[in-house]
Amino acid sequence: MHKRIFIFFCFLLAGNSYAQQVSTAAKDLQQFVRQKGDSLLQAEKLPGILVGVLDGNSRQFFSFGFADPANKLSFDSATIFEAGSITKTFTAYLLQTVLQEKGISDTTSILPYLPDSVQGNKALAPVTFLSLLNHTSGLPRLPANFPLASTAPYDKYTAADLFAFLKQSKPAPDGKSNYSNLGAGLAGWLAQSLSGKAYKTILHDYIFGPFSMKDAAAATGRKAQGHFGTTQLPFWNMDVLFPAGGLQCSASDILHYLARMSQPQREKSVHAAVVEKLLQPTATVSPVMHIGRAWFGFTQTDKPTIYWHNGGTYGFSTFAGFSKGTSQAVIVVVNQFNKNTASDGLGIAILQKMME
Repeated sequence: MHKRIFIFFCFLLAGNSYAQQVSTAAKDLQQFVRQKGDSLLQAEKLPGILVGVLDGNSRQFFSFGFADPANKLSFDSATIFEAGSITKTFTAYLLQTVLQEKGISDTTSILPYLPDSVQGNKALAPVTFLSLLNHTSGLPRLPANFPLASTAPYDKYTAADLFAFLKQSKPAPDGKSNYSNLGAGLAGWLAQSLSGKAYKTILHDYIFGPFSMKDAAAATGRKAQGHFGTTQLPFWNMDVLFPAGGLQCSASDILHYLARMSQPQREKSVHAAVVEKLLQPTATVSPVMHIGRAWFGFTQTDKPTIYWHNGGTYGFSTFAGFSKGTSQAVIVVVNQFNKNTASDGLGIAILQKMME
């Protein structure tokens, strides 16, 4: 995670410099996105880029290169991609909603809510629901028994594997931010356990349905082709760690989602309260960066805070960001592994352009 934050700041500075060289008029946004996208596609030799932009009531989608290069198919607003770790923000929303419904504070220890076989490990007692969402639990990025040597490492990692690891896990005691896919996956398991419903069921009930995420809900749309270098890879089919990065959706879906994050006051009080909680700073990452519950917040001088999260699978690199109260948001998708430098930089540049 620290590597990704470093990349984010490098491109934040570059994005600022570039944005100052182009017109600040809102009417130039479309041209700005096209110029940036075309340039990035060529410079990075990417298979394709998809950009979705929300600016007030306007939604625009931009396709560069191809979603499926072999068949010369472009991206569109309904093309399905792997969102990667952007999924963690969905998991945070679900867990926070369920905790609120159950009257449980997120500063409560998770130990009593774990399976009986794990509750004997008192080293987990300091781990709270909140610490899973802001990466301060002390749990490692991935479990020691995780099968890294695979093109789809998450697909066969089960709940039994997870709890076998947690039975003997000794979280780091310092409480510092340490990005953890394990922690996010466990947060999703707790949300489903407390709700009494499967994770994907509450995902539909609390988010896909209310937020009009029709493509994700249908799960039948045309999929982009992911790439690991030049090798084509199929989508992951994640098991227990799905809540850390398994979401498959469209750019249209994500803009619907980000619109609800950006303008929570327009929604029901329960939703508004949950979003306020998610965006509230809970831990400091750097002098200008904090984390709330899953969402990272970048504080700008004389400009709105940018809330963001990126994601990466072996086939995709993604970035989602918005500013609260402005209805300004962006989703960027690159259908290639380990290209967060590109997706983060483009997303930040577009957001900053809209804020001029």
